[in-house]
Amino acid sequence: MGGQKGGAIGGVIDATEALTKRQKEVLKLIAANPSITYNEIAEALGINESAVGKHIAAIKNKGFLTRQGDTRGYWEINLDKN
Repeated sequence: MGGQKGGAIGGVIDATEALTKRQKEVLKLIAANPSITYNEIAEALGINESAVGKHIAAIKNKGFLTRQGDTRGYWEINLDKN
């Protein structure tokens, strides 16, 4: 599902100055897989789930990420902030 769309979004994410390097890494993983879990992000980045939660909270607070649905939902990236 990510494929070309995920690749195109990755470039825009890199150009976003409002996010830290780690927040950009989290957002890229979400762009590639909007249904990714905290655990999958933690494993991919070699950090713990509570750190993932803090990064996601910060990204959401900056307006770049919205959750659609509950635990079986998906992430929606909002890059219109630029």
